[in-house]
Amino acid sequence: MKMMKGLLCAAALLLSACGTIEKSTNEEVSSENNVEEEVYTFKVGHIAPPEEAYALGFEAYAEAVREATEGRIQFEIHGNGSLGGERELLEAVQLGTLDMSVITTGVVSNFVPDVTALEFPFLYRDLEHAYKTLDSDIGQDILDKMSEAGFKGIAFWANGQRHLANNKRPIRSPEDLKGLKMRTIESELLIDTYSSIGTNPTPMAFPEVYGGLQQGVIDGTDQSYGVIWSTKTYEQLPYFSESGLYYASATLLINQELFESLPEDLQETIVSLGKEFAKVQREISEELEQQNHDHLIENGVEIIPYEEVDIEAFRELVQPVYEKYADEYGHYIDRIQVIE
Repeated sequence: MKMMKGLLCAAALLLSACGTIEKSTNEEVSSENNVEEEVYTFKVGHIAPPEEAYALGFEAYAEAVREATEGRIQFEIHGNGSLGGERELLEAVQLGTLDMSVITTGVVSNFVPDVTALEFPFLYRDLEHAYKTLDSDIGQDILDKMSEAGFKGIAFWANGQRHLANNKRPIRSPEDLKGLKMRTIESELLIDTYSSIGTNPTPMAFPEVYGGLQQGVIDGTDQSYGVIWSTKTYEQLPYFSESGLYYASATLLINQELFESLPEDLQETIVSLGKEFAKVQREISEELEQQNHDHLIENGVEIIPYEEVDIEAFRELVQPVYEKYADEYGHYIDRIQVIE
């Protein structure tokens, strides 16, 4: 964690050189025009516990925004799923009863279909390919599409490679998955993906997953290292296969109407720092993943390394998924696959 703390400090130093408009105003008065500036307090909700990359990244981002705006933007942050699951949070942002969130990007696809193109199974060659895609014109095109659903998409942060975890047996090939009840987020693409590899997909909000595993409603789910450790779901998932089923990003977003109501300088700060802190939060996520890998082993989880998983067999099984969605997303997939 020392490296992470140093990273956050460095980011803060670098960036330092609905929102409801509060009735009170900033006590500091502009020396140039002697006009009191309004203070905006954003209500934020996310599902991450305090030590997870969403939470750490957002705390660092929020502090940078507060400093850059000299306190004109403040944050009231509700983490750990205290305001509900991600679909509920996203609906609240859309309605304006919640101002901002960091939402697993696959959930956003229910409101902004173009997002689906970013989470096809086995799409990216590696993390660098995923990051380049998300930070490219492709990523920006999709972020811009979010305004049609009432969101201002700011940036794509990290959730991590999603691997197959379950409580029945080690997964090395598609045969090992057959018949397992696997939880998925509410995404048609991922439901089809799980069906294609032989499982019984079960859409479920994340706060219900731990109990669902305990009660046998589901046998497993896809998880990143960060999620399985920070949420303690490893206690119910003794087998973890490094399959890299898909790369899950997280969308930093704000209610569109709220965003448009802000002064232009605040809009620019929110977006520019959101993109800058995508890099910071990804580094936090990667560091945590290595730590969490070691923690899982220490706690008795059997990790099946990537080299022992028959990835090509899985790739072959998901080809019908690509074919099914070719008309809607093929133009994005073609662009993504040629990114160097």
